[in-house]
Amino acid sequence: MMIDLRSDTFTLTSAAMRKVMARAEEGDDYYGEDKSVNRLQDYCKELFRKEDAVFTTTGMLANQLAVASQVTPGNEVITEYSYHLNLYESAQHARFCNVILNARQTQDGILRVAEIERAISSKPREAIYAQVELVAVENTINSRQGKIFPLERLEEIREFTASRGIALHLDGARLFNAHIATGIPLSDYAAQADTVSVCFSKGLGAPLGSMLLGPREIIERARRLRVWHGSGFHQIGICAEAAYYGLTHQLERLREDHRLTRLLAERLAESPLFEICLSDIQTNMIYLNLTGGPSVVEEFIARAAERGVLAYSFPPNSVRLVVCRNVEELEIVKAADILLRICQEMAQEAGRLQSQLGARKIS
Repeated sequence: MMIDLRSDTFTLTSAAMRKVMARAEEGDDYYGEDKSVNRLQDYCKELFRKEDAVFTTTGMLANQLAVASQVTPGNEVITEYSYHLNLYESAQHARFCNVILNARQTQDGILRVAEIERAISSKPREAIYAQVELVAVENTINSRQGKIFPLERLEEIREFTASRGIALHLDGARLFNAHIATGIPLSDYAAQADTVSVCFSKGLGAPLGSMLLGPREIIERARRLRVWHGSGFHQIGICAEAAYYGLTHQLERLREDHRLTRLLAERLAESPLFEICLSDIQTNMIYLNLTGGPSVVEEFIARAAERGVLAYSFPPNSVRLVVCRNVEELEIVKAADILLRICQEMAQEAGRLQSQLGARKIS
């Protein structure tokens, strides 16, 4: 059995979830008649206190719909360089949404008002040029090992964008993790954005599905564009029922994911070679920064896989570990021991190689 720490997107459906999927009430969602989809959308509207909601296959589609329904082709979205919207979705936003991403690099991954103002003033803004119509932020921040975007910073951005007539989108693919870690209601986060997307197929364990929420006019545009993107669903109730079950029965499990992530981090921090700062571990991710470049990272991951631990590389020099409901405490302890042993072995091998090279130079 492999201990899979690659991503929470590998979370398996629980036996209880599969049972409720088999009993799902279906209809034709294209005509708004799928009862399970309607129940999920209505529940999310109440939970997030948003006017309308539309069920989508993926978080990437939800983000595309949020952008396309709020930004005129040729105009601009300001975001942070390391956010999923830029790192993994820039091709889609260029090809399908026909918008410009103005991606700003920040030291800590937190986009702030001052940086948004610099982005706006960084180029001509006369009528013939690209206009900024949307700011997009991410919570939690994947590339910053699941860092929580502070609510107070989000409030500041909201106040600024509202004063400028600019829309604000919250990519909340892992917003459920932020909610569990902070205790801040989901509606408090959602109140600070025009649109918010959330994902059911990560820690909540649904086989697919995300939700885009916002004002009725925007969601109606997004629903139309969803069909254009090939997602005019028919009998999709079994997947909506899985998402509803995950949201109503498996949300609290994320707290255990966070506890096990902390346990794994504490075990790995016993080695100074990993340089783990425990205060940076906020949700369900750990990034191990290795010296030596991508080849060292790939070697580390290959050795881990040979011994039963699956991990994911993150450029340029990091190994990402993500905890989800697939793993239990005994597996976390075992994984930590394996990773520590591999790190020690590779450090010893590197030291011997350096000694050999030094000896050759002397001779």
